[in-house]
Order: sequence, then C-alpha cells, then structure tokens
Amino acid sequence: MTAVVNEAATDTLDVAIVAASPLMLAGLAHSIDEIAGFRVAGKFESITSLPNDPAPPIVVIDLSGKPANDQSFWSLFPVGSRAVALCGPDKTPNLIMAAPHGLHALISRGSDIHELETALNAATAGALYISPDLREPAVSAATGPSRRHELTQRELQVLQLLAHGMTHGQISRELGLSETTANTYVKRIRHKLHVGNKADLTRRAIELGYVPT
Repeated sequence: MTAVVNEAATDTLDVAIVAASPLMLAGLAHSIDEIAGFRVAGKFESITSLPNDPAPPIVVIDLSGKPANDQSFWSLFPVGSRAVALCGPDKTPNLIMAAPHGLHALISRGSDIHELETALNAATAGALYISPDLREPAVSAATGPSRRHELTQRELQVLQLLAHGMTHGQISRELGLSETTANTYVKRIRHKLHVGNKADLTRRAIELGYVPT
C-alpha cells in the first residue's frame, strides 16, 4: 500500500483504489484528488490488500484481468465498503452477485473525470449508477437463463432503466424507441410481474433479482 497524504477538509470522503496497473493507479489517484468531496486514502494492487478495520467507505476498483463474476472474488470485498468498478463490456460483473457485497457503480475504463464523479456520488448516496454503454451488458450479466424466458432482453433493459428512476420518455430516448413503444413495454412488464404502479414494479423486480438493491 502507498498512502497518499491529503490535507483536505474533514468533510471529504476517503477512497481506496485497487488496480494492478501502476499507470491506472496513478491516473485514478490524480482524478479522484481533483473531485471535490473525495480524497485518495490508499492505493492497492489487489482486493485482498484492502483494510477491513476500518474498511474504506468507497473503493474504486479496476476489474481488468480480475474474475469479476466469481462469487469468491466479491466475498473478499470489505464489509461496509461501496465499490465503483471500472470495466469493459466483456468484463461486466453480475450485479445480482456483486451488489450484496457493495457494488454500486459500473463505469467504463475509459470514463472521464465527470463520469467518475457521478459514480462516486452515486455510491456515496447508496444509489446504483451504470455507464450508458455498459447498461445492456450489465442487464445480460445480471440475468440468468431462468430469468430470460420470463422477460425479453428489451423488457429487461426497460425494467432496469425504470428502476434507475427514468421516465417513459427518457427510456424511449435512451433505447431509441418511440414513447408509445416504451409504454407498451412497461405495460407488458407490469402484466408479467403482476404489479400496478411504478413503486410496486421496482419492489417486485428487486424481489425477483432483476434489479440489485
């Protein structure tokens, strides 16, 4: 571990970084120290090096070369920490598997500082954030074969976006659909999950494992 000294104000939140690449460690450290409200508390080469007592509030982890869909990998994550994971479409972790261990945000490895800030703020608030280019792979990774026959791939995409708080109009723009088509998908999902309003739909989706808590 290489500690980073920062004399920032006491209301800043400590962030640990995990990356095998020294260049990635350095780049993430520089970006995080530029974001108001956060400071780098430590840099680590592996998840097993992270402290557990106390656990870092936020961990930014580069999943390149890591077994992101291995249950044993996420079970090593410090209890109480919230993860912001950097990955590519081919390395998107299973949200249902990883979310209970603290995964709160998925962003592309090439994300700029603004998206990193969005992800850090989402994790701090206990929300879920996924980069737009990772949302479809994330839905696929979070959906096992037993789920796929219940909802179509497009219905799963719509459900995920609904759970993220998007309106029907925002969903239609995000997925390149007409608003009428988006509304039709929502009606189908409600029928299949046997729910009425949006709040009940989100709760039911979480219960069934379609959306991580």
